[in-house]
Amino acid sequence: MSLSLVNPALAWGLLAALVPLAIHLLFRRRPRPMPFPAIDFILRARRETERRLRLKKLLLFAARTLLVAAVAAALARPRLQKPEQASAAVARGPSAVAIVLDASASMGYRLRGGTLFERARADALEVLDALSGEEPASVLVCGGPAAPAAPPPTFDKSAMRRVLSEAELTAGYADMTACVGAAVRALSDSGTGALLGKRVVVATDLTASAWRLDAPAPMVQTAQGRQRPEVTILDAARGAELPNIALTDLTAEPDPAVGPRGYRVTATVTARGGSRGSEKKGGEPAGDVELQLHAGPPQAPIAIRSYAQLPKGGAARKALAYRFPQGGPAALSVTLSPGDALEVDDARVVTVVVPRDVKALVVNGAPSPVRYRDEAFFVEAALSSPASPVRPTVLDGESLGKARFADYDVVFLLNVRSVGSKAAELREFVEKGGGLFVAMGDEVDADLYNAELGALLPRPLHVVKTAAERGAPGGSARAARFADVDWSHPALQIFTGAAREGFEGVRTWKYMLLKPVEKKGAGERVLVSYDDGAPALVEARRGQGRVMLYTSTADRSWSDWTIRTSFLPAVQRIAAWLSGGLEERRDAPSVVNAPRALSPGENQRLEAVVAPDGRETPPSALQRNAAGAATFVPDRPGLWQVKVEERGQTRLDPRLAFAVLPDPRESDTTRLDPQELTAYFGGATHRRW
Repeated sequence: MSLSLVNPALAWGLLAALVPLAIHLLFRRRPRPMPFPAIDFILRARRETERRLRLKKLLLFAARTLLVAAVAAALARPRLQKPEQASAAVARGPSAVAIVLDASASMGYRLRGGTLFERARADALEVLDALSGEEPASVLVCGGPAAPAAPPPTFDKSAMRRVLSEAELTAGYADMTACVGAAVRALSDSGTGALLGKRVVVATDLTASAWRLDAPAPMVQTAQGRQRPEVTILDAARGAELPNIALTDLTAEPDPAVGPRGYRVTATVTARGGSRGSEKKGGEPAGDVELQLHAGPPQAPIAIRSYAQLPKGGAARKALAYRFPQGGPAALSVTLSPGDALEVDDARVVTVVVPRDVKALVVNGAPSPVRYRDEAFFVEAALSSPASPVRPTVLDGESLGKARFADYDVVFLLNVRSVGSKAAELREFVEKGGGLFVAMGDEVDADLYNAELGALLPRPLHVVKTAAERGAPGGSARAARFADVDWSHPALQIFTGAAREGFEGVRTWKYMLLKPVEKKGAGERVLVSYDDGAPALVEARRGQGRVMLYTSTADRSWSDWTIRTSFLPAVQRIAAWLSGGLEERRDAPSVVNAPRALSPGENQRLEAVVAPDGRETPPSALQRNAAGAATFVPDRPGLWQVKVEERGQTRLDPRLAFAVLPDPRESDTTRLDPQELTAYFGGATHRRW
């Protein structure tokens, strides 16, 4: 190690340390000897006192001398340098310097009592303080939603110190390759220090996900042409690996097995970290990870505790069951307990729309004292099962005149001969948003239905077709089958894999043929067809409501669908769809720093966007997209809510709440091999550590 001075001319100030010595020598007292034997005993006492005071005078003299010397040394700014650093600085000479500070989410990793961001900021400030008065500098804090843009280099070191001191850790992703490129462009475009060398100093955690080494290395444009800048990397982790356990996925799907309003919540936990190329393979257990399910944001009370066995360097999935007490917009969150060194990915939120209770009127056109022969038996059993959100009310066809359709969400007409005078009321009910399901049977008269319900039916009824006689030899083989099913329809999309066998195995002996139409009606959609191409289940939009027509029966007289495994969930989903319950869909969650459009409802005025910590953003701070909708850029993960004003009242609208996820790239704390950066920046002569 060698000692050098940043300002050697000011080292003459050290001579000021001789001033206290000169004062001491000039103004010291010189005693005159006067012999007087009578007072010898007084002189002895005085000498003893002087010995005691001598030490105090020496300490005072040393303190004064050191104080003056310290002031002079501070002005000279001494620093320790390795011999190779000192010689390199002399050879390099003054340079224009761009300092890049990584403020991305991974810099929040806590290591040995502090965050990596705090270390990196201290490193950047140290570099700034070490610059000579002849070296202009520029500071770029990398990690926000805006594209990186470095200011031109200046000599205002106090302003740059203020920028670094006030810099804050973000929850977003930092593209360090782009940030270094922006810093190099600032050095190229600036006229300040055009004849000086070019140097970039990067204070970062060296996570591999932050660098795009397949992009061209940055080059400085100089008078001599394009040249590679000198790049200095300041490793905030000091070479340590950064193991991290992160919640990388969270889904919530309806699960009838859990009960009404039941959901299956699946969380994925992933172990990451280490050096690139040396990741540990999965399989070796890393121990149990505690997961906590919250009915709401992570601050809500814990609803369920569970554990996942996480392999080292691998991932684990854990399924949890939760049943909401009521329907409507809701949120679920899962957290790791306890949190690890990187807190930003220790929690995850998902928003759902829990189906509300559906009121259904089931009109039984062919009641029977034998329950399993009753027209409404199977439909009523399906709708009133413990896992169903539907609350059915059953009436026979003779009592239909007493019913008030407006009291229900959906109406089932099962083999009903006629609706008579209720046809107009039924049409008004559907057009105002109600749902109607119609099933055929021996009581149905096609011409009468077309006359009474022609404006509601998806297609006019024609005649009954007999595919095979039930119970006749070979009848099962000749029975019609469901051949073409629209599995993408919301009412049927839950049937996947082996569950579809409950549809494909249905046998139908009789069904109603429909008259062909030249032009499809509004929203008409054939959901299921028989193997001869005839429609089995048809849907149409009528006003604000929907109508679904099943061309066979809801009992066992024409078809065996009612005893198939697909019947119960299909009827429940159809009821929810016709009532509008399946239309309430949440948009996909956003990612930190990704713009999100906000769409308040009619008669609503946007008041504020509320962050997970309660901080509010007023509408004046929002942007507008090309369509004129308000857009917002969330800067942290969690559950964001929207405050609206409606009819003079201000409230949080749960329908507009949305989840924001951490950027998955910031959860990957795998470290970059320094040799890769060395090669990327052009070798050891252009990359320094």
